[in-house]
Amino acid sequence: MLFVDEDLKVGYAGKATFPVFLVFVLISWLFVVPSGAIAQAHDATRIWVLDQLHEALSPPQDLSRISSMLYGLVSDRTAAEQPATRKTLAELETFVRALDQRTLGCGDLVNLRFITSFLDMAGLVLDAGSLDKHLYECLGEMNVFDRTCALFSLCRFPSGSAPREKLSPAVKSIEDLQQADGSFGSSYGLQRYYFTTHAVFALHACNGSPDAVRRGQVYLRNGLPVIKQAGFLDGLLESLVMLRKMGVEIPDERPYTDYLRSRIKDNGSICFFDRPACRSDVHATSLLLEFLREFGD
Repeated sequence: MLFVDEDLKVGYAGKATFPVFLVFVLISWLFVVPSGAIAQAHDATRIWVLDQLHEALSPPQDLSRISSMLYGLVSDRTAAEQPATRKTLAELETFVRALDQRTLGCGDLVNLRFITSFLDMAGLVLDAGSLDKHLYECLGEMNVFDRTCALFSLCRFPSGSAPREKLSPAVKSIEDLQQADGSFGSSYGLQRYYFTTHAVFALHACNGSPDAVRRGQVYLRNGLPVIKQAGFLDGLLESLVMLRKMGVEIPDERPYTDYLRSRIKDNGSICFFDRPACRSDVHATSLLLEFLREFGD
């Protein structure tokens, strides 16, 4: 899922949910890194995220936290088959099957939808039919961030339980938030940029307005230097990965990828913001796994 970190609260009411999707890098790499070193770095990050997921499965479980670290663990099917990963994913599957969906709020239904979709990517299939029914009923009640994440989940991982046409009003509600400069939302600075990544990716997955998607992609690409200068590591990781997955060319990407690699800690983790003595962040480090898959060369 695409989540907002506690360090980056946004100006909308309600608890914002930001799962989707992805992250990684190790020590300062100033030159071309051998493939063996990349593999080692990837392994260190995977182990760190896996340890965090194992801890997150102990009560009280936070579905937002759990969903925020899953994509990078399951997108590489070969790595997802490793014994330690399968064991933890099996524990997560048991936890999910025991949940009573009727007790969950709309935000946690979005988180659960991402979790079940990511488990499905790893070959652990759960029936999403009843979950989707609850989620469709919630779309009109969600805050805009949760709605954007729900749209991405439903469009990127369709279950076939409801026609895509039912999402049209929600898609339109996101398109209506686009500003003249191509960004989305009414917040400012990094907060607007961060929400825009989610809005563009959701509209792209849901076949939204091509013009809205294109303008949003241009805004994100043009904003990369500002994000790097601000040290917004999570946003830079997410933007680079999402632009790559949407097939958007990123001119002169090497300074961004080198910078991210230089910010990785010895244990394979990375911070949300690049600050002195910053703490490692689960969502950013999970994104780092996907970053290595996309930009590992």
